[in-house]
Amino acid sequence: MKEFSKEIINIGGVDYTLFLNRKGIVAWESITKALQKRNELEEKLKSLNNDDKVEIKDGDNPFEISFADDLLEAEEETKTYYKKLFWVMLYEEHKLNYSDVEKLFEEAEKEYGFDQLSALATQMIEDANINQNESNELKKLAALKPKKK
Repeated sequence: MKEFSKEIINIGGVDYTLFLNRKGIVAWESITKALQKRNELEEKLKSLNNDDKVEIKDGDNPFEISFADDLLEAEEETKTYYKKLFWVMLYEEHKLNYSDVEKLFEEAEKEYGFDQLSALATQMIEDANINQNESNELKKLAALKPKKK
């Protein structure tokens, strides 16, 4: 079964084909260790969003206890993961070097914004993960015992 997602994106007046299948997702996850890092970032952001844990004392400098640097670092890490995903998605059709994809991603970010690029990437991951056989009518497997509740 071939499960994949394919989309065309126009960057700087040039059409690029983005292609993603399960093999590409696995390659991206191994390159970035995305699942582990995503969990770490989620935990970090949860702790940053909890204002009750921030202890403020007399004489504190608000810029020294600010989490802005941590948030900016998390944002840059997230962009790096998406750049690597776009490298994987562009490689099948265009065989671009990572440094070329970085420049292309930055140009696409100026044209479309990071939110739209990340939404497209998420959509393509979801599309590549959809089981194509789910839409077919499958027979019931008689040997499969019903689950106990």
